[in-house]
Amino acid sequence: MSISSDNLDTDNLRLRAEDILNALEENEPERPYFIEFSGTPKSGKSTCIDIVSHFFRRVGFRVLAPTEGASRRTPRFLRDDLLAFNTWSASYALTHVLEGLTSPERYHIAILDRGLFDALAWFELLEQRRDVTADDCKRVQEFLMIEKWRSVIDCVFLFQTDPATSLKRENADKLIDEPGRAMNQDFLMSLNNAYDTVREKYADQFQNFELIDTGDTQVSTPKSTAFEVTQKTIDLMSGNSSE
Repeated sequence: MSISSDNLDTDNLRLRAEDILNALEENEPERPYFIEFSGTPKSGKSTCIDIVSHFFRRVGFRVLAPTEGASRRTPRFLRDDLLAFNTWSASYALTHVLEGLTSPERYHIAILDRGLFDALAWFELLEQRRDVTADDCKRVQEFLMIEKWRSVIDCVFLFQTDPATSLKRENADKLIDEPGRAMNQDFLMSLNNAYDTVREKYADQFQNFELIDTGDTQVSTPKSTAFEVTQKTIDLMSGNSSE
């Protein structure tokens, strides 16, 4: 994505979103439009979610956007055990898929900050690290890919950046650049490899899949990236996708 922040036609974007909202209110769908944001640390995912969610809410959409489970909601005592941590996070993600499908709030859009695709990648990482067996990893991934909930994910946006850029962003406003448990070169490289493996295995089983490179070589700003994500979402919701 390389659109300049100075050339964002937000007025037209809002008009298109309002047209979709009017159509939804006239003919209320059975479920919300599910968008999953997945990706590596410091790739710009969370910032993009905030901007996209803010846009749709301000236009008038009812938006379900639960707080990310992995970093903000997972019980602290689970964080020393990657298997327990990611089992909890995967369950948290699935819980919010089910919430979106059954809530009486009748949301228009559900935004998942680390959902089913992300859980696939983290279990792939656990298998590569030999924290789970290949057979157990396969069983978990098959469970996460059950059609009843996998098929409702309308689009996955996978944000990726290289480890060096992730660490540069992580340490930009810190006093020291001591590596952390996850924020270190080797772990981030392994995580990127897991995302690549899972993308090759499963991306074509989701209705729409978008890979977004936010490395230092890209010229996009957070605002322009969010604009294009929002534009893509509107295209898909209106049936005007170029794919």
